[in-house]
Amino acid sequence: MPTVQRKHPELAGRGVAALRAEIRRLAAAGSWPILDPLPVTRFLGSAFQVSNVSAFRVLNKLSESGHLWRSASGRYYLPEARRLLDKPAPVACLLRRLERWTEVGRAIMQGVDEACGDSERAMLLMHDRVLFRQADATAPTAIGSDGELHRTMEDFLRVHSERIGGMILDELWPDRVLAKFRGALCSGVMVYRRTKLPFLGCVSADADGAARLVLDHAKRGRFKKISILMPFRGYQPSDEMAEALLHAAEGSFPRPAVVFMDSIRARRAMVGALRTQDGRRLLVATEDNAAVSALDELGKAGIDVPSRAGLLSTMGSRIAADRSITMAGFDFRLMGAEAARMAIGGTLRQITLPPVFCPGCTA
Repeated sequence: MPTVQRKHPELAGRGVAALRAEIRRLAAAGSWPILDPLPVTRFLGSAFQVSNVSAFRVLNKLSESGHLWRSASGRYYLPEARRLLDKPAPVACLLRRLERWTEVGRAIMQGVDEACGDSERAMLLMHDRVLFRQADATAPTAIGSDGELHRTMEDFLRVHSERIGGMILDELWPDRVLAKFRGALCSGVMVYRRTKLPFLGCVSADADGAARLVLDHAKRGRFKKISILMPFRGYQPSDEMAEALLHAAEGSFPRPAVVFMDSIRARRAMVGALRTQDGRRLLVATEDNAAVSALDELGKAGIDVPSRAGLLSTMGSRIAADRSITMAGFDFRLMGAEAARMAIGGTLRQITLPPVFCPGCTA
């Protein structure tokens, strides 16, 4: 199909008065395309045989009188264009593919949506299969290579960098890749993990606070040992929580065993240890799907929860809440809202959200 060329009204005349009259006529008649800027001053100066400075003065005065609107880019439009074009830049959300969102991701985006709505900001959702690939909640994961992630971010910035006002970054984006974009990321805020990059803000979970809650609960419940259940290797929020739990347990409990729930062998070993143990063990899952997987494994093995083994999750989404799993988790909706407000405001800082203990039936 051939491309249709839109023809603009002819603009020509002689002198400043003619230029002023012609633009006022176009504005009154509405005959100039509403979303198209008027020609630049160099063209108008040539068409009306005036200097570029004189053409600029005419456009500027007509803007001041309301006959034209000058956009943030410096281009002039008919005044009706303002309601369509004069909107705050959207907040870009660079996330894993939507169908792979966990309940945590959904809660975070609810908060982002609320904060953007309060600020009358649109959201630009960008998701790419390179960022995260997983068949199901407990299957091994695959994240794109550094080269693939670098290319994804580079392509995004090439297309969108001039039309966004703030960025929210999925916790899966590694610092080693983002470090190469210093000065290019517009008010970037990381959610659900810490970052060492000084040019990014972050809203993360207080892992140390959650670990203290867990250890206090373990002491009150007279648990003798603790195991840490992690969904898979290399997930930074889980790594941060496991590190905090190991540190908090020092001097109070034997060093906790670490179990990766994406390993069939590790799950079987966990069940075997529970069958032969003396005293009760508290299983602390750093991610809700890992907690659910453990609950299923214990049920199949006939190990009663919580009389024989306790189970607690340090994430705290609906996945765990719907199964009455005890939680020392976080308000992810608030996490998303705080991240969006920071990205919109442009003042970047490090925020940690406190844990909330929610008693359940498993510990």
